[in-house]
Amino acid sequence: MRAWLVTLAPLTLAGLLACGGQGHNTPVAPPANSKMDPDTAAAMTVAFDTTEANQAGEMDGSGPTPAGEALSMVQPDHPACVAVSNVTASSVTWTFNACTGPHGWTWNGVVVISWSKNPDGTVLVKHDHQNFVGTKDGKTWTINGIKDHLRNPATKMVTLTAEPGFTKTFNDGTTTTAYTYTCALTADWSTAGQRKLYGTWAMTPSTGDAVTASIAQATALVWDKAAGCCYPVSGTLNLAKGAKTATIVHSLPCGTVTTNGTAKLLPPCSM
Repeated sequence: MRAWLVTLAPLTLAGLLACGGQGHNTPVAPPANSKMDPDTAAAMTVAFDTTEANQAGEMDGSGPTPAGEALSMVQPDHPACVAVSNVTASSVTWTFNACTGPHGWTWNGVVVISWSKNPDGTVLVKHDHQNFVGTKDGKTWTINGIKDHLRNPATKMVTLTAEPGFTKTFNDGTTTTAYTYTCALTADWSTAGQRKLYGTWAMTPSTGDAVTASIAQATALVWDKAAGCCYPVSGTLNLAKGAKTATIVHSLPCGTVTTNGTAKLLPPCSM
């Protein structure tokens, strides 16, 4: 099966400082329990990587960098596991049949891809996920909604946004949690063989704390084709859930992250 190197996504929330009842010249340390534990942060990082950037054949880079597809108003390339139907001059339906992404998740469901060219030369590509389900080790992610990919062929940049009503639902084998998903991300393909990702996203459950994240442009997440790694090889992800925060720094070897100063190794890729 064709391996897909996919990119991931961004998050940041400013750390909270307690300021009650002390002089303005007195440094105030964050509460001892304000840091997210490394295992929780690593699990959230993998979940983001899995659902945001590793859907087989759905990477935004299949646009500007390889030079064509929707930018030239041509039907996008697709993996062998995808059945193509309803082909028109500006849209196509992809039905995923047991497609395996680089993190080992198996994807089934429908994505309707449509595209239109704007007067300024950019191309808007819409990915409409219809009961798009990933499974692995008894766990599932179910994705529904439209994500917009605004591609700029001149700059090789892609702006990624989720339309209202986009949802991601996770089941760990016992409990199901539905999240409303929002994002404002930028994928930069201007360096050959690399994808850089920065911006913000949030997953908000119907009850409980939202997970929010940000990636600064200066420390963007970087996927490098030559490295053959399904995770970013560099870059910093800032993550928050309620009052808990984590700064996650990616590095090599593949899957290495340092969370609030503690080193962790993420699960291996399934390339």
